[in-house]
Amino acid sequence: MNRVYSKELVQAWKKALIDTYGFEEYMDFLIQPTITGSKYLTYLPMLNYTDRTSDQVSDLLELAKDQNYQIRTLNPTYKEFKELDTVTLRILLKTYDEEELIKSYRKLAQRSIKKDRKNNKIEIKIDHDLDLFYALISAMYKDHGTPIFPKQFIINLHKYLGNKIHFYTFIEDSEVLGSYMVFVDNKILTFQLGGILNKFKKRHNGYYFQHKILVDIISKYDIDIVDFGRSGYNSGTYFFKTRFGAEPVKIDILTNHQKNVYQSYKLAAEIWKKLPKPLTDLIGPKLTKYLVDL
Repeated sequence: MNRVYSKELVQAWKKALIDTYGFEEYMDFLIQPTITGSKYLTYLPMLNYTDRTSDQVSDLLELAKDQNYQIRTLNPTYKEFKELDTVTLRILLKTYDEEELIKSYRKLAQRSIKKDRKNNKIEIKIDHDLDLFYALISAMYKDHGTPIFPKQFIINLHKYLGNKIHFYTFIEDSEVLGSYMVFVDNKILTFQLGGILNKFKKRHNGYYFQHKILVDIISKYDIDIVDFGRSGYNSGTYFFKTRFGAEPVKIDILTNHQKNVYQSYKLAAEIWKKLPKPLTDLIGPKLTKYLVDL
C-alpha cells in the first residue's frame, strides 16, 4: 500500500500544468504564484501525492529551504490519524472476479450495487467527451464550494497522459447522473475527479458507478491498488470510500506554512457556493492558478 506514482506520470502532470497555466520550472518544482504576489515552489499542484514518500524528499527540502514551498507525499507509516487529517483511501485488490469483489465491500455498498445492477436503464458511456465532462465537473465543484480549473487543464491531461486517463459518464433515460475521470499508473487505479450530480446523490448510485469503473479497468489493465482519492479523515466522503473496504493512507502536505486545508477553506467554500454560477465559471478558472492548496 506504500506504492506511489511513476516519474513518468509526474512529468506528464507537470507538462499539463505548464501548458495550462504557464508555470515556470525550478529543478523538480513548479513555481506557482499566489494572490498576494508571493511565489511557492510546488511539487505538485492538483495531484494528491507524487512519486515520493515522505522519507524520500530530503533533496527537495534542501532545494526549497528559505523559500515558500509545498510538497505532496504519501506517508504509509503514519497511523495516529486525527480528525480531518488529509488521507487517501486505498484497497489492495485480491481478486479480479466481480462477484468476489462485491463480497469484499461493506453491506451498504453491496446492497446499493445489487439494487442498481437490476436497473437496466442505467447506461455507462466510456469516451473522451471532454466538453461534457467539464460541464459536469464544473457543476460538482460549484456545489462543493471549490473553484474549477480551466477546461484546458483536462485537455492537456488527456494529451499528456494518453491511454492512462479515462472518462466515464452514467446516464439513465437520457439524463446524465454523474461522471468520473480516472487514471492508471504503476498498477494503481486512481479516482481523481468526478461524482454524482447533487440532485441525484440521495439515490446512492455512487457505489455502483465506482464499482463498474473498477470492473472495467481491471478487464483492461494489471491493477493491484485502487485509490479512491483524497478526503479528510472521518469526513463524509471518507466514510463513503471505506465502504469499499478502503483504508486510509496519510498524505503529507509538507510546507513552511502548515494548515489544515479542510478547516482553512470551510468559510470560503460556503461563500463560493452562494455566488452565481456564471460568476464562478468566469472567475474560478483564472483563480485556480494562484491556489497552491488545490
